Amino acid sequence: MLFKRWLSAGLLLLAVYLGSAGVTAHADKELNQALATTPQGIFLDKTNAFVTTETTKKSSATLMDGKNNATPGTDVVALTSGSRQFGAMWSLDAGNFDLYKDYEISAWLYLGNRGVKAEGGMAFVLQNDWRGLGAMPVKGKGAIPAETLGVWGIDTDSRQPNEKAIAETAIQNSWALEFDAGYNGASGKAALGKANAFDGAETGAHIANNFPGQPTTYLSRLVKVRNRDNFYFNMNHQGKITNVNHPNFLANGQWHHVTLRWNHTTEMLSYNFDDRNPVTGERQPGLQNAQRVFPYKLDPHQTGQVRWGFTATSGSSTENNLVVLENVPGLVNARGDLTVTNLSQQKEVTTNGQLLSGDKLQLDYQLKYQGGRQPWHDILANLALPADFTAEDITITYQDAKLPPQQVSVADLRDNRLSVRLREALNTANAQATIRVVGHVATVEQFTTVAPTTSTFTSTTQTYAVDSPKYFINPHTDLDLQVTSDNPVKLAAGADTTVTGTVKPALADDRLQVIPVLNGQKLPAVTVTDGQFALPLKSQQLQAGTNELTLQAATAVGDESAPVTVTIAVAGELKFSTVSPTETFKKTKLTGQSQLVKRAGRWQLAVRDTRGTGERWTLTAAATPFTTPKGHGTKLAGQPVYVTDYQRIPIMSTPTAVYTHETDDSVADGEVDVAGSWRDDTGVLLEVQSDSRTGQYQGSITWALTNAPQ
Repeated sequence: MLFKRWLSAGLLLLAVYLGSAGVTAHADKELNQALATTPQGIFLDKTNAFVTTETTKKSSATLMDGKNNATPGTDVVALTSGSRQFGAMWSLDAGNFDLYKDYEISAWLYLGNRGVKAEGGMAFVLQNDWRGLGAMPVKGKGAIPAETLGVWGIDTDSRQPNEKAIAETAIQNSWALEFDAGYNGASGKAALGKANAFDGAETGAHIANNFPGQPTTYLSRLVKVRNRDNFYFNMNHQGKITNVNHPNFLANGQWHHVTLRWNHTTEMLSYNFDDRNPVTGERQPGLQNAQRVFPYKLDPHQTGQVRWGFTATSGSSTENNLVVLENVPGLVNARGDLTVTNLSQQKEVTTNGQLLSGDKLQLDYQLKYQGGRQPWHDILANLALPADFTAEDITITYQDAKLPPQQVSVADLRDNRLSVRLREALNTANAQATIRVVGHVATVEQFTTVAPTTSTFTSTTQTYAVDSPKYFINPHTDLDLQVTSDNPVKLAAGADTTVTGTVKPALADDRLQVIPVLNGQKLPAVTVTDGQFALPLKSQQLQAGTNELTLQAATAVGDESAPVTVTIAVAGELKFSTVSPTETFKKTKLTGQSQLVKRAGRWQLAVRDTRGTGERWTLTAAATPFTTPKGHGTKLAGQPVYVTDYQRIPIMSTPTAVYTHETDDSVADGEVDVAGSWRDDTGVLLEVQSDSRTGQYQGSITWALTNAPQ
């Protein structure tokens, strides 16, 4: 691959030497600009290849690196980057298209900047041509005309009247969707033998499709010259897309996103062009059409497989036809979704929804693996969070409950953007990952529109984009809630309490209420009377340790005060919740070398601290010598040790600190499963010295808790 890139660079330098300095400089500048603005796509790994540009000697296609720092790891397929070129990129057998499965293919296309002066263009092609990777239009030894786009038949023989003969020069057993930037509209004598008349019935640049190897695709036109019959051919364009307001909508110096969807049940292939903004990546309506693609015309031997790829041609001037792939069909079938929830109002935020200043939002980016030939691995999430939003917590969780959550630091955010790599791959056993972002919208002084943002999830095999909804932020009204009772509140176990306060202004509307949320659970609303409220709380509603009560005044029309938090501390306790009465180590063969003996059975050791957030405790361990039970008892040469990722702590007769923890009320009941956090090679193990003697040993380990770090 590296050699191919060097060879391509050498050819470009040769073109500079032979060509016009002005034209070459312009072409290089245009290509560099296209590469500098490359959208996010996948990396085409040659060591695990599913597509290739190494097709036929006539092909100019090569692989280039994108130069956009915002879209790292993106490869660009340059089908043509000069004049009078033909280029092809095809799927390898491992990446072929299964006609009996549904697929979605998405890519970014760049068709140069020559506008209405363009002569070539490109095509998306499905084919089962007998030449495989070498498939291309062929007629004699001449160059492939720009009109063919690298897939259609060759019309250079004016004495040839037969549509079948034209079809036989095209890629066989194929269907093509053309992005025809050049207008090939010659007619009459001027069209004879020139391969420049396929677009006779069109008015300019267009997108269309048909079967290149089928005679019905071509329409013969007769021209009498000196009483002799001469012929040229128009093409039958199906499923056309044009843009009369922008006739140069293809070769306009911009990247264009295209999404193709194959429905094997209906045999329909739909396509949507310009369905994403090339600068922001934001989803937009695009230009759409669809066509029935008959499998029997593509797959005469009924293999169920079809090769897919892109072809392109350029005319007399340099035309850059570039492709950036976002996925390879069938390799990884995955999708992404985003759900935005207004936690303050307990409802989903949809397009054109309204929020209030300071509302708490939860953004759930959900990545779903739906099948494929390999897992979706090495996923890089490029998050673009909405404007006027401050993230406070970011966590990645996986469907497989055995996989621990992946915490992400909000300090890594830059301008509300963050790139983070998922620690785990997605596959059939672990089919979903959720990136949860929790935070608050800004406090605004005027009605504010928040535009959609586009986040992408990329890997070497798949790129997927999701958009946040457009919504509005309304400023808060002047509602002001104040707590008049104690804050914080300290209670003995079993005690009740009442929280009181005021709301200003004291509205006459009897629908003014205070909404209480206790430890994340919404309680029945409290009516405000003459600007005052009282919220009684029973001891049964409160948990030991710290309780968080949030109060917010609200009117029936959605006006809200700023939330006020009341901390209620209920006296708690520190204790062991479970401890194994007896446990064992694995039976181990002595080797004459020092070794660590692993645990047997399911050791239990858990601590419960209901004293509240911020309380700290230390776990200590002490052990008696391990001896054989009979006679005088042989003492083991060794002792238990407590192993962490960073140190090995001997457990001797004197109590030794092995574990320290600070309580967090987000953990249910302040429960810490110490033994549950041990791996096979961490936690309590038995260190046996090289001079240990064979025998059955026993001893005791005493665990103790202190209510402060040691």
